[in-house]
Amino acid sequence: MLAKMVYKNMDKKNVLLYSFSIILSVALEMVFGTAFMVNDRYGLNEKTGSMNWLCTMFFLAAGVMSIFFVLYSTAYYVRTKNKDYSLLLMLGSSRKFIFKFFSVEFLFIYVFSVVLGILAGGLFSVLLLYILRLFQYLVAVSVADVVQVIKLVMKINLMIFLLEYPLVLLYFCKRNLSEMRLREMKKEGRHNRTCFLVIGGIVLIIASMRLLRESGLPYRFISMGICLAGIYMVMTYGGSLVLMLLKLFKNFYYKHMVTLNEFYYQFKSNCRLLFIMLVLSFAVLYFTGGAVISRMPEDVDSPVYPYGFVGVIQDGGMKDMAREMFGGDGIEIPAVKGYLYNGTVVFCISDRDYSRLTAQELRLEDTEAVWINESTMLDIEKPEFICLSEEKVFTVTKGQNEIVFGTEQPDSLWQFAVLPEAAVADCQDEAYSIFAKNGSLQKEFEQYGYCFQENGTDIFWRCAFLKDADENMAYVKIISIFAGVFCIFSFFGIFALKLQGDMSFLNQKYRILYHIGMSEKSIYKAMSSEYRKLMEIPVVLSLLLSGVYMAAEMAGSDMAFEYYICKYIPFQIIFVGFNVMYFCWIKKMVLKKNTKIIINE
Repeated sequence: MLAKMVYKNMDKKNVLLYSFSIILSVALEMVFGTAFMVNDRYGLNEKTGSMNWLCTMFFLAAGVMSIFFVLYSTAYYVRTKNKDYSLLLMLGSSRKFIFKFFSVEFLFIYVFSVVLGILAGGLFSVLLLYILRLFQYLVAVSVADVVQVIKLVMKINLMIFLLEYPLVLLYFCKRNLSEMRLREMKKEGRHNRTCFLVIGGIVLIIASMRLLRESGLPYRFISMGICLAGIYMVMTYGGSLVLMLLKLFKNFYYKHMVTLNEFYYQFKSNCRLLFIMLVLSFAVLYFTGGAVISRMPEDVDSPVYPYGFVGVIQDGGMKDMAREMFGGDGIEIPAVKGYLYNGTVVFCISDRDYSRLTAQELRLEDTEAVWINESTMLDIEKPEFICLSEEKVFTVTKGQNEIVFGTEQPDSLWQFAVLPEAAVADCQDEAYSIFAKNGSLQKEFEQYGYCFQENGTDIFWRCAFLKDADENMAYVKIISIFAGVFCIFSFFGIFALKLQGDMSFLNQKYRILYHIGMSEKSIYKAMSSEYRKLMEIPVVLSLLLSGVYMAAEMAGSDMAFEYYICKYIPFQIIFVGFNVMYFCWIKKMVLKKNTKIIINE
């Protein structure tokens, strides 16, 4: 009986909008669960190399956004139940019955949405697997794999439900209109007094832009977080500051007082929503856009990979094979094993060979050493000492980040030491040989590559490495596109929730204006302008912000400007085009029909 009563009382349009957020979130979890299951089972993380972190980042970012999207839509749906709650209280229903009533409704919607989300996510997962097979990822998923992913998704959504459900009950339990009004008044006063926090937001934005000058991925993400925090502070308190400054110009303020205060009220009441939409748009433009337009380096000598072949070889037969392959054109330098105090083994070359490789003059004292880091990690701890034996201990006087052989390739040379020439010469009996050769070595790889692999030497072939990286970059792009599509739909869904929530107020407002002489065309134009601004603000800000960070990402590249113009700006135009088409659809299907309803009533 109660379930039937709950079902008949549901507002199907609001339920559909609320369910959409949960369905979209569950579908995303299904897709990424499938992607990471495939990643772990078939070793794609080994193939993607340093790009694997990007997939993880997309999953975490999209997952956090999905939770916020569900919480936002839950808050919207709960506010739509205020009328039902008040009506039940007026009819004499007890709080226990009301809580039971809303619990059944909330649980019904959540179960229904999760089931549809799993079905939708299953279809998208099948599409993902099909696309992976098109790119020659030979993957197969068993029934047990599907069940495992579904169990994971159900656990995640059970946790979200257990988080949301008490909050919903608490909202209705504490609901008191007079107290809520007093809290809003206090909040408004506090808001005006703290409006100068916008200065702190501006300082954070400036600090984030200065941090962009530092090279390296960690600095860029730290800068991004600081910048978004600054933008949130500016958006939250900036309206109050601007309005206070405009009040100093009394003639201008009194002339445009109605327009300024109306815009200030709309902006202030929607600043959190605008910030969420800004973050979603920025995620699409920067992360998805950056992944889509990315390309791997070509097989040519570059500062990142200066040699087509680098190998650390001890076996005499392999050394002869390397010399045969080089034919006198390559580089061969001796290297010895050194040890840190924790037992870690590192390779060491002489200062003379370092000078020959880098064209930088270096002469070390008898017990002096230099530490070279070729990794992209910038916070590598410099060791204090390097030992060749108990008697031969060298003090590390300097550490520097520098690419000599290649970025983290081969593995044994991503960090190494430079010692005095005499120290390396005294250990020739235990010496390894480091071979390096410039140029594209595709033919040599086809002829000799399998020989080195079979003998377990530490070898880096640039042509093979870049080929694998380029093929598996497609995996990252596929994941980023799925995350970008989710962010776009979340953006559109939040906008639709906002529009649906304002519909009753819009009807009341413009019905009054229509009765005092406002024309149908003016009403339609005014509503379109109001919601166009609501969409324009986050889109424009995200275009500017993503453009700055993408320009910083491309800085230092020879083709940076051309690549930015020819690749990234077209992606931005496509993104803006999607938003324009969506808003045109909203104008035609919602605002125009709503205008007709206002006129005809």
